[in-house]
Amino acid sequence: MRTFLALTLILTLTAACAYSEGREQCWDLEELTILNKQDVAGGKGTLYGEFAYTRDKAGDDWAIKEIGFMTLKHGDFIGLHSHADNEDAYLILSGKGVFTDGEGNSWVVKAGDMTIARPGQAHGLANLFGDDLVFLDIIAKNSAADLDAIKANPTPQFFPEERLRKLNKEKAGGAGKGTLYGKFAFRREDATENQAIKEIGMMTLRPGDSISLHSHADNEDTYIIISGEGMFTDGEGGEYIVGPQSVTLAGPGQSHALENTGSENLVFIDLIAQNHALKK
Repeated sequence: MRTFLALTLILTLTAACAYSEGREQCWDLEELTILNKQDVAGGKGTLYGEFAYTRDKAGDDWAIKEIGFMTLKHGDFIGLHSHADNEDAYLILSGKGVFTDGEGNSWVVKAGDMTIARPGQAHGLANLFGDDLVFLDIIAKNSAADLDAIKANPTPQFFPEERLRKLNKEKAGGAGKGTLYGKFAFRREDATENQAIKEIGMMTLRPGDSISLHSHADNEDTYIIISGEGMFTDGEGGEYIVGPQSVTLAGPGQSHALENTGSENLVFIDLIAQNHALKK
């Protein structure tokens, strides 16, 4: 019986990554693309990556250009570097490291901490500790950034877990069940007009709770599952089991929903971005 249930789960997960009309909305663990890089940005060692998709696979109109689960081994690091028209967020999943921002400030980072580099801002990450440093790397396109304004008034780059803003929502998505618990680096209402990444949150749905089916007019919304098990519904009404390292994405106008169908908390990253090329 256990063998049959395991096979059923694998088949369901495979179905989860079928294409929705116009754009894929779900990637599971078996579909992640392995891509490792050496001495990134003048750094040292190997940056191990498992990607839902990489920048070269993203469409021109996509805001979120890359989503990857990354690993740095002890002693390895990503060199200090900046992006001209991209925004790059690191979200620490496990282990400890040292994050350096564009002003030369450094902090020890741990699970739950979040960082971002807006266009023109620099960042680097090093593993100076014994355990593997595992983190999410999310890159969004921002061709509308005012580099002079960012330089003159730089935004914060480091958001420690203990200082994340707590904000919970009832009936998430408009008709969801229960409470969506959130801890945010920043929210949409805080974002400036020319920022691509509008919101980053660590979210929790308790067993039986859900986010109802909804869409965003001009934003992209990605759910990246950290732990637990749930049911994701895409824009075509397809329902699929998701678990750790599943990645879902709803582009502008596409619908999505998420329900905790397991017996443990469903924990996931919720990141919202906007492609300025699509703004009216």
